[in-house]
Amino acid sequence: MARTHWQQPVTIGRDVIAGPHEAIRFMDRHWPPIKGMCFARAHLSCLAALDGRETAEDARLRFEAAVSEAKLH
Repeated sequence: MARTHWQQPVTIGRDVIAGPHEAIRFMDRHWPPIKGMCFARAHLSCLAALDGRETAEDARLRFEAAVSEAKLH
């Protein structure tokens, strides 16, 4: 898996998520117990971005949608 970074990081409280790898780690370790459909899409999108099936920026947009759905901002 490649280390891919986003053009603009996503900030959640004190955490600054710079790419899909960090997003997956954050989702696995710090996400609220209830996960919505945006979470599932973001997780899959981040995995796809890491192996080149999707762009990192598409993954960032899906991750931001998941963050909003979970009201983490």
